[in-house]
Amino acid sequence: MWTGVPSTNGIRIKITNMESKINYAYLETTNYCNLDCSFCNRNEVIGALKHMPLDDWKLLLSKIKDHPLKNCKLMGMGEPFLHPEFDLVTSEFKNVFPDCFVIVATNCQYSIKEGSKMRAKFERAIKNLDQLYLSIDGYEESYERDRSPAKWGKLISFLEDLKTVDKGKCDIVVNYVVNAYNIDDIKKVDKLRQDYNLGRLRLNIAQLWGAEDSLSDNIETSGYSIEQLNYLKENWSDKIMGKGNWEFPDCFWVKEGLYTTVDGRVLMCCMNTGARSFGNLFHQDLDSIRASDDFQNVKKGCESNNPTKHCKNCSYKELSPLLKELNVFN
Repeated sequence: MWTGVPSTNGIRIKITNMESKINYAYLETTNYCNLDCSFCNRNEVIGALKHMPLDDWKLLLSKIKDHPLKNCKLMGMGEPFLHPEFDLVTSEFKNVFPDCFVIVATNCQYSIKEGSKMRAKFERAIKNLDQLYLSIDGYEESYERDRSPAKWGKLISFLEDLKTVDKGKCDIVVNYVVNAYNIDDIKKVDKLRQDYNLGRLRLNIAQLWGAEDSLSDNIETSGYSIEQLNYLKENWSDKIMGKGNWEFPDCFWVKEGLYTTVDGRVLMCCMNTGARSFGNLFHQDLDSIRASDDFQNVKKGCESNNPTKHCKNCSYKELSPLLKELNVFN
């Protein structure tokens, strides 16, 4: 006896081991962005610029509503708050998944002055969020360099206006992407965080989000001096996100994760946003997508610690020795 799910052509697909339920999702609702950050490959991978219509959003949620999501990031290759109805995006998600922990990241490069439409949308949206990452990578000059065409003054204006925003229960934290050229600014940004009474500082070692890109090919992601590594280890290891002892069988994406784009395409993870999709949730059900040969080959490659080409430059794996050296074992 076997269990099957219908494919797009009506033929049932044999599944010997039913897939685990999804408990972590990364859902993109817009690919519009007002920045061109140095470590982002959006220009190489996005299609036509698009805000996901609410009807499509509701359809997507209906396709995953039976999965016990515990954590979800409503973001992707765009700035989430540029979606004209992002407040409704967040409320609709919470209607379907009231117990899910919802995270959004923002680049803070827009105005939330009192009385503005953006302010009203922002306040309505964050009431549906559990955590908001403020992306602040570097201080003044290095910030504007790595997050071009961001302006430091616009960030400060955002933080000033944020003081009077009704934050509800949303935990607002600082997310800092570390590279070889902005390490010295961590302390300055941490003080900024304290000055504005924000939540904890999260440090992420810079990653490259494409299968053909290797961290070793980029001096910013590989050119750390011994002094810099010692500085990170001695002062910031408890703030760095990641896992030092990581192998491909540890990958949760292939077992319990979901990444979808604004046009409904299903990717394996946020580490390889340029990969060919495994299917489209607007036209297929999730079970048949995950049961496909292409998906299963990637999954089995990770589980057997013999990754396919899809995972050859996985940043999780490439960062593992560095994180181990920095005593990071989250």
